[in-house]
Amino acid sequence: MTVVRIFNDSDEQSDENTTWSMEDVKEYVKQYLVYDLQIKDLQDSRREWSADFLKKKSIPKKELTQALRAARQELDMDVVNEIFNNISDMFFE
Repeated sequence: MTVVRIFNDSDEQSDENTTWSMEDVKEYVKQYLVYDLQIKDLQDSRREWSADFLKKKSIPKKELTQALRAARQELDMDVVNEIFNNISDMFFE
């Protein structure tokens, strides 16, 4: 097994922090690419789900954008409730 030195410091730390084998590099890249593929698949699924959902429901884009922003930024519940009140008539008629 070949060992590749990433850092060549005179103050050598432990071997596990300064050396990698080519197998370690291959394992890292392989697993990284698996995660990349899974993320891409999830993004594609979310995009398809979102398009289907929006096709079935007529949610105004302004309110949807505000609701998503509030959820992502963990805004005050008063803001979230106001958004909900603005769109609730569409769902509870």
